[in-house]
Amino acid sequence: MGEFEVHRVRFFGLVPAGVRCLACQPRGSRLALARTDGAVEVYNFAANYYQEKVIPGHEARTVESLCWAAGDRLFGAGLNGDITEYDLSRLSAARGADGGGGPIWSMAANGTGTQLAIGCEDGSVKIFQVIPGGIQFERNLDRRKGRVLCLSWHPSDTHIVAGSIDVFRIIDVASGQTVQRIMVNYHVEKVKRECVVWAIALLSRGTVVTADSFGRVQFWDWQQGTLAESHTVSTSAVLSLAVAEKEDSIVVGTSTGATYQLQLLPVKLGGSEKRWVRTKPFQHHSHDVRAVAHSPTALISGGLDAQLVIRPLLEKVQKKGYDAVLRKFTFPHRRLVSCARKARLLLFQFSQHLELWRLGSTRETGKDGEVLPLCRMPEHLVQLKSKGPEHIYCSCVSPCGTWLSYSTASRFHLYRVRCDSVSLRKVPKVPKLLLPAYQLQFSADSNSLFVASARGSVHVLQLLEPGGCKHLHTLRPPSGCSEAVYLLAPSADGHWLAAVSGDWAIHVYNLKSSKHHCVVPTYSCAVSALAIHPSTNNLVVAYSDQQLVEFSIPEQQYTPWSRTVQRRGLHRCWLERDTPITHITFNPKNPSHILLHDTYLFCVLDKSLPLPDDSTPLMNQSTLKQLPETARKRQLHAFKICKKFQPLLFADLLDENSLVVVERPIMDFKTQLPLPVQQKKFGT
Repeated sequence: MGEFEVHRVRFFGLVPAGVRCLACQPRGSRLALARTDGAVEVYNFAANYYQEKVIPGHEARTVESLCWAAGDRLFGAGLNGDITEYDLSRLSAARGADGGGGPIWSMAANGTGTQLAIGCEDGSVKIFQVIPGGIQFERNLDRRKGRVLCLSWHPSDTHIVAGSIDVFRIIDVASGQTVQRIMVNYHVEKVKRECVVWAIALLSRGTVVTADSFGRVQFWDWQQGTLAESHTVSTSAVLSLAVAEKEDSIVVGTSTGATYQLQLLPVKLGGSEKRWVRTKPFQHHSHDVRAVAHSPTALISGGLDAQLVIRPLLEKVQKKGYDAVLRKFTFPHRRLVSCARKARLLLFQFSQHLELWRLGSTRETGKDGEVLPLCRMPEHLVQLKSKGPEHIYCSCVSPCGTWLSYSTASRFHLYRVRCDSVSLRKVPKVPKLLLPAYQLQFSADSNSLFVASARGSVHVLQLLEPGGCKHLHTLRPPSGCSEAVYLLAPSADGHWLAAVSGDWAIHVYNLKSSKHHCVVPTYSCAVSALAIHPSTNNLVVAYSDQQLVEFSIPEQQYTPWSRTVQRRGLHRCWLERDTPITHITFNPKNPSHILLHDTYLFCVLDKSLPLPDDSTPLMNQSTLKQLPETARKRQLHAFKICKKFQPLLFADLLDENSLVVVERPIMDFKTQLPLPVQQKKFGT
């Protein structure tokens, strides 16, 4: 694997925002997620649950509810009182409409996706029609006292059930009138505190399911107004609820971090009478589970601990594969750290500010595994705050460490950095580009800046001394593209640039002639990382399903090594990993080495060694060191894996002997979260 001097960085103080709401695309393959900072993310089930789209948050925009309508259109609503439609091609909030009832607590789309119902602070339920290019207010339904915290449509679109404090009501959509009003505390004696109906669902058979602050999941006959079943699943509140499409399974989330599945099962084997039974409890979260979703093959939950957990239903999975693996996502599937190799600087991206750090150094040498004393401590040089309510889309520092750039939804900033005097100078009169920028990347010689933009375009800026820039040209795919570019990879010699757009196409441009060169053959999964080899100009691509390919840019074809990989296949354990590769780099001392990492492993892929077959253990390097020399030689293969650094947010070579890794231990940021609901444990 080779020996490196490793700079182990743990001072990136990232605290991921908690999950506020989830929405599965009906009869689709996408999951939308909104966080407490207003950011919206889209995960693709078909691409190994890859986080394919991220729309950064906004200080004035909260998201209390998400829903899909009219197929693939995504809407959000929050306490600012607006309904927002998101443009998933341009990764931005496209248009908004005032709800007209104060803060919006809940929103739901009807079965056909043609209407949206919102529940407002003033007690009203309003219907909006989904039309091409936006939404249009249709009418108000019966208004009652008390904020409407949750909503659900009947599958036939004839009725809406609305939950509030101590009560829920059924509204006839045609007449707009309340046809049934049921007190959830009617059957409880001597109630001294109010009962909040946090989540609700209206099933096709006429059953209303409620989840409340008393820890109960209750089933009601709404026509009779009677309680059919009641299950106390928690000593604290049940905050969220989701029903399977076949209405035979329900998942609920609680304020203790636990999730529960309830299933509709026969009372007697082979009998026709069925009852709801709590079958499976799961404890994957440490804090409130504010959002749950139920896909055909999995139970999905999101908590204030920032975790997205996808728990497969093994009885629904046809074969072992990606759908049969428990997944926990805490950190984004994109880089929030950039490195100035020559200056040994790290730039950390937060939602509304950037931090520039200088790495520490040592004069000592030691054996493998030793911790060396520092002669100079890491130094926090600059904190750069972004003005305004918009969150940062992307950022980058140049390899020489003298340029820094970032973009928000409406502004692009470029700064000249002086590390000796620790100063920043903003570059005036930057070119007016098509904003926002989705990815920023400096050239290897720090003379150019590449700006990823909408509709598949990339702007090329020339950096001028002592501190200026000018727009040289814009690179565009010849066949056109409606999606934004989200990944860039320039070559070290300044000759080539690879760009990946949201349609997963990889376009390669010749920077000397400023023309389109070729397109890498399309693949059925998203690109999670790519890089161009500095000596061969081969493009190495990692896909979200863990496949790796190597494409020769000069020859416009896959390399012989890549064809061998495609013919033989990668190791089963490698393909079953559940987090994508987020960064690829190369070792200048050994051209056959490819360095790559995901959240839980760092790997040196040696192309000069044979690929392992499935019978060969894909061992960690620390395990291999404990084996005898003869056994170690038998295990010799291309994959050299290190799992010492976790969770790994960034890894890159500073030079041929030095490696920097950035970790963010889970417990470090969980200590900064509010205290969870304490549970009594046996024996304490």
